[in-house]
Amino acid sequence: MLNWTTRLSASKASGCPKYNARLEDRLAGDSQGNARVDADLDDHLLGCEGCRKALADAALSSVLFREAAAPRVAYNLDAFAARVMAAIRGESRLYGVAGIWRPLDMLASRFALAAAVLLLAVSVYLAEFAPPFHVPTISSETSQTEVGAGMPEPPAQPSSQDEVLTSLAEKTNDF
Repeated sequence: MLNWTTRLSASKASGCPKYNARLEDRLAGDSQGNARVDADLDDHLLGCEGCRKALADAALSSVLFREAAAPRVAYNLDAFAARVMAAIRGESRLYGVAGIWRPLDMLASRFALAAAVLLLAVSVYLAEFAPPFHVPTISSETSQTEVGAGMPEPPAQPSSQDEVLTSLAEKTNDF
């Protein structure tokens, strides 16, 4: 906190340097309620505009500092918190949690209904109009011929080692 000298010197009209200490004493006495009588200072204040201005500015700043240190109104934080929570509850009742999700809920229910109708229509179509599906039975005779029927014939295998070497030599000369 600023002292009286700082307040007096900080004012725009600083007054006479000779009377600064006495002005401080006057302010300190006024703030404590025991104002001392200083006739010389009173006579000087009647004639010096700068000292009167400095004393008035310092007195005003003293009052402002005292009021800033202790607020006039004591705030009840419990009442404030209760008002804020009541306002939040009122807002949530207005919009509500369900109110936020209502459009999405309506869209989901319509989507589920459309999917159910589509599934029912496809099931009816397949039951009434689809060709019958028969699983053929596989016998042991047909399975061997059917597996090999679509495959190409393998190339002839060389009978001796000389044929293998000859075929390899022909392949390398082609490149």
